Amino acid sequence: MGVPAHDSRDLSFARHHNLEVRSVVGSSDGIVWNEDEAFTDYGVLHDSNEFSGMTLQEATTAINDRLEEKGVGCATTQFRLRDWLVSRQRYWGTPVPIIHCPSCGPVGVPTEHLPVVLPPVGKDVAAGLRGKGSSDSPLARMPGWQDCKCPRCGGDAKRDTDTLDTFVDSSWYYMRYCDARNDAAAFKPEQAQTWLKRTGVDLYVGGIEHAILHLLYSRFVTKFMFDQGFLATDEPFAQLLAQGMVLGRTYKSPGSLRPLTSDEYEEVVSDGHMVVVEKKTGHPVVTLWEKMSKSKHNGVDPEQIRARHGADVTRLAVLFKAPPAYELEWDEADLAGQSRWLARVWSLLDGVVASRSRGATFRADRDEEKELRHQLHGTIKRVTEALNDFQSFNVAIAELMKLSNLLGEHRTRLQGSAAYEEALHALVQMLAPLAPHTAAEMFQTLQDGDDVADVHASAWPVYDSALLDRAQVKVVLQVQGKPRDTILVDPALLEARDSDAVLALALDSPFVQRHVHGRDVCKAILVPPKKQGAHGLLNIVTK
Repeated sequence: MGVPAHDSRDLSFARHHNLEVRSVVGSSDGIVWNEDEAFTDYGVLHDSNEFSGMTLQEATTAINDRLEEKGVGCATTQFRLRDWLVSRQRYWGTPVPIIHCPSCGPVGVPTEHLPVVLPPVGKDVAAGLRGKGSSDSPLARMPGWQDCKCPRCGGDAKRDTDTLDTFVDSSWYYMRYCDARNDAAAFKPEQAQTWLKRTGVDLYVGGIEHAILHLLYSRFVTKFMFDQGFLATDEPFAQLLAQGMVLGRTYKSPGSLRPLTSDEYEEVVSDGHMVVVEKKTGHPVVTLWEKMSKSKHNGVDPEQIRARHGADVTRLAVLFKAPPAYELEWDEADLAGQSRWLARVWSLLDGVVASRSRGATFRADRDEEKELRHQLHGTIKRVTEALNDFQSFNVAIAELMKLSNLLGEHRTRLQGSAAYEEALHALVQMLAPLAPHTAAEMFQTLQDGDDVADVHASAWPVYDSALLDRAQVKVVLQVQGKPRDTILVDPALLEARDSDAVLALALDSPFVQRHVHGRDVCKAILVPPKKQGAHGLLNIVTK
């Protein structure tokens, strides 16, 4: 400040007023400032007495030390953070609980008179309309409400007519949820400490703009409450999820780029392809994915979508298309896939119910049951982790789809087995948070008897760590193309197509040894199973 040779704004001011300009900082190679422009780099001081030859950083420290030695100054840190102005000149909000007395000055409203209630008003005042040429709060135009008695001296006084910033209220509402029916206090500390524990609210969902406004105020209030002993945590929220926007397809005029309404464009076939053109000109429109808004004519009515496809299908489509933190390009065609998937799950349930009514029995292969249970408990683990992450709902749905496909593959062989029904029950239970209405109906369908349970009251499936280890896979051993024995093999060897390792296991079989007859093995052909539950194959070719 005030050194024109090293500040472009000060240099302009000095030249305008014909002030002397002196250079005191130059480049490290000894080049002194030229008069064309201000030297603003971190250089070396010159013509600065005892500080000459120091770098700018060294000189700053030395000058601060000298000022402190002389007792005339010291270094200070200037914060950009300012006091929070909480008063607003509008009707909606909590009235500031202060009474202004000519004799006593500002006096707090007594506790027994809290909260201060807003007076009933007309719509024009409630909207915050001010009088002509006035910047006063709408409450200032209500003398009947404003006039009151001073709680200290009993004299005539006036209420404060400002209301509190709504952020004041929203900065602690989650604390009130812990004890919402308490009419004697905001909340009991023990209630808040029980529910909020030491981590605060688990998840805060809001746009990134909240990070510098509402979250800042919430932290301020929470830290105050913590210092006063009302809370066991000094942080309000454990995790922030800044959700992405749902984008709509905007069609714009190719000339003016004006957003077009649905009446101004149409789909036509051109060279065998569907093209959207402007009706007026016949020219292809400009298509963009943008934030939905009325002005862009690219919004959708949620009620119409729900009426056509159902709430669960709509919810699944939104959750599956993108993680919550990402932008989502809305396309109604995506809902068809989710509808077909739920129909396939219903088909699995109908098959189980029908087989029960027929009293059908199935010969379940124990190895297939083991593999199904392994897959099921792996799915439970991955779905649980995905839902707890709050940002991987699409992963959870994908895992449930894989499980339903696996059940479809095993349908004819395992449908009546305990492993199959266990997997189907777990599938419906894990579907409940994502498609609650459909899952509730499915769970009732699976109930056997009159006592029908609610899926939303049932215990969440818990995976068994012991079942997460991959079951060994059966491999048929052939010698010269003829089956001789079977062995169980680690699936990792099959996935790696490690024929040498599998051959070494095969040669331990006495049945294989009998047919090899000590001949040299010239080739071992390993064929991994093509799908879950199938067998592998090793064909040994000898000389």
